[in-house]
Amino acid sequence: MSAADELPEMPPIETSPQATGTRRRGRPKGATDKAPRKRTAPTASLEKRLAASLTTVGTVAALVSPADGMVVVQGVPALASALARVADENPSVKANLERMLTAGAWSGVLAALMPIVIGVMANHGAIPSGLASMLGAQAAADEAPAQAPAGAA
Repeated sequence: MSAADELPEMPPIETSPQATGTRRRGRPKGATDKAPRKRTAPTASLEKRLAASLTTVGTVAALVSPADGMVVVQGVPALASALARVADENPSVKANLERMLTAGAWSGVLAALMPIVIGVMANHGAIPSGLASMLGAQAAADEAPAQAPAGAA
């Protein structure tokens, strides 16, 4: 005789609101939401958002050529300011820049991850520590760069 044969048969569990004595959650049929909507926090200025986006471009360029990446990052403030002034004068340019900067929730995750990745890369000598500090990441000063074990070729 198996263990399954020894268990008594259980009655089915009632899950309807009437059986459990609880009320259904949610709004009644036909109800409308008359509550005022929450206002979202004001977004950063177009110039600041452009600077952040262009800095990311410079960071990616630094992966290929650290010198080129530094040139891009150093030029970001002037370029972002100039693009913002053009956008103020030309609604079509502003609309296109806004469309370019509009991204989903993952863009925030990437933006938060970039200083971490840059710092780790600087710790291992993959990018110059000067570039890392310009981008807001700090290389660990007390850690020696990773070296291959003795005898490894």
